Amino acid sequence: MDCSEDDCGRSAVVELHIPWDDNRLVCAAHARVLGRQDGVVADPLPDSADDLLE
Repeated sequence: MDCSEDDCGRSAVVELHIPWDDNRLVCAAHARVLGRQDGVVADPLPDSADDLLE
């Protein structure tokens, strides 16, 4: 599954739970940035441990 962010071709490895919007499946890079917003919870997807550091 690909990252849900526009123009990103990386694999989705994290589900972001966003209180004011729909949840998003994103790559590790986008999770690091978007997960810093207040109220957002980053939940790693099962079986994605190898891809989290990419």
